[in-house]
Amino acid sequence: MSREPNLSLNHNSKIIIVGAGVFGLSTTLHLLKRGYTNIHLFDRQPFHSNHYAESAGADGASCDINKIVRASYGGQYLYQDLAFKAMPEWQRWNEELSATPASELPDSLSQDLKLWHNVGFLRLSGGNGGLAQSEIDTQANFPASIKDTQYRTSDPQRRNDALKAGTPSSKLDPFDRLSRDLPTDGILDTTAGFVLASHACAWALHLCQRSGHVTTHFGPSHALKSLLKAGDRVTAITTAAFERHTADFVLIACGGWTPSLLPETEQLLETTAGSILGIHIPGSRPDLRARFSGDNFPVWSWDMGGFGSDSGGFGGIYGLPLTPDNVLKIAFRGAKWTSYTRPSQTPSSTDKTAISYPETSLDQIPAEAMRVLRTFCVTHLPDLLTLDLTTCRLCWYTDSVDNSFLIDYVPKHENLVVASGGSGHGFKFLPVLGEHVVDVMERKESAYTRLFAWRDVPKGKKNGLEEGPEGWRTLDKQAMVGNEAWRTGKGLEEKCKL
Repeated sequence: MSREPNLSLNHNSKIIIVGAGVFGLSTTLHLLKRGYTNIHLFDRQPFHSNHYAESAGADGASCDINKIVRASYGGQYLYQDLAFKAMPEWQRWNEELSATPASELPDSLSQDLKLWHNVGFLRLSGGNGGLAQSEIDTQANFPASIKDTQYRTSDPQRRNDALKAGTPSSKLDPFDRLSRDLPTDGILDTTAGFVLASHACAWALHLCQRSGHVTTHFGPSHALKSLLKAGDRVTAITTAAFERHTADFVLIACGGWTPSLLPETEQLLETTAGSILGIHIPGSRPDLRARFSGDNFPVWSWDMGGFGSDSGGFGGIYGLPLTPDNVLKIAFRGAKWTSYTRPSQTPSSTDKTAISYPETSLDQIPAEAMRVLRTFCVTHLPDLLTLDLTTCRLCWYTDSVDNSFLIDYVPKHENLVVASGGSGHGFKFLPVLGEHVVDVMERKESAYTRLFAWRDVPKGKKNGLEEGPEGWRTLDKQAMVGNEAWRTGKGLEEKCKL
């Protein structure tokens, strides 16, 4: 795309941002930093009342109890560097939140709430031992100055080093594999951790609103209905309430809803879902509350590249420590589910007759996801199977063809930018990503604007998007299960073993 300066965009321009998730919020914050004064933020969700809480009905990928923050990106230096840049900003937000008078905070936030928790991230390779190539690349590419923060669990010397540094042994072996003489290998990365996602979004929105330069339009009546155009310019948007809002510039940052709103992105983006379970640890189990607290239990993943539909592979699992509400989250991302329920708006440009669209009302997950998660817990977390699920849902992401973000001008449009394609790894960048979105808007070229640029579909690269409605991952081909299957295993085929 052209990188000539955008002379039509000035600090008084009326900028409409559709989507108040991570990409939209971060962009708003960085527009404010650069002096823009007339920003309008739209979203179909009533974020003023539900505060981004999934338990209150918020349903975007940003509306989650927690998200992983890590800089482990193999050989992808730009993402690695951006993640390391985000970490001190998360810490700064912790400090700023604690210093904000309680009377100035929204109801969902308090001074004693920490957004960022540097509890470490244990990346396990699975039951066969040996580091995955992505982890080998990560360790090779991490700066020399942080090598002492990386502890290989199969190395007795590094385990001892971790203990001497104050790391509890439970973070090195949270599933007691070493004591059971089970093969184990991985890296405990103590630079990483997690953030409380819905609270972080509420904080970012608070920062936007207290500026006095952001007008919010939240709720179902403010959902985007259409873009009004004159030539290559978008002149206004219309909402579900048939209201017309003029604009000098429009940014679409709608996560899983982006392909349905911008047909031009259908070939580059696909809406997919990960499977999430939440288990509330009751007060009657203080032992489990202690075990799974962030002081003793890390963020963890198990063989993230090890799941395969044909082989019955076992992997693609991750989890996080307890939230302040004592909820433990475990999730499966080895298969990215799709729901081709909306007609394609560009049938002449694709063989697909439909596009994947978020099905947010479901309170069950595919049986295959439950099988993998339950089988893991039978061996590693059996106490959890004595407790009911408090959450069983799909989290809808937007995957790009190459798992890199899509942030660029929409072709043949002078004042329309898309910011999407988070591909399941965008949340950690909430404090910093907007800098590069604004660079795109201002047509300032950088390594990041080139990384995120509009691109052709890579030839021969398989990311699942080529499957379309005929692929095995579509929800209409899945048996859906919930708490009964979790507790009893009923209806699940136990076809893999650790």
